[in-house]
Amino acid sequence: DEVRRLIKHRLAREEKVLAAPNRTGGGDLDKLVAVAYDDVSDKLHPVARRSLLAHLQKLEHEGRARCAADEWTATTQ
Repeated sequence: DEVRRLIKHRLAREEKVLAAPNRTGGGDLDKLVAVAYDDVSDKLHPVARRSLLAHLQKLEHEGRARCAADEWTATTQ
């Protein structure tokens, strides 16, 4: 069903978002969007950047990511 497919897609994207700072050693949104959304056309990266920020803020709220001076890193738990 469509709702389950959407949930699965969002959770998979969240895992890519969480992996991006680990793969890059951290970075700003422009650096991370290229990694977390490598399966999306560069033309869509401005929109993907907003989605990336929402994911990172959620992960920060959960204690799984942090931001300092506009640089995002993943935390270990």
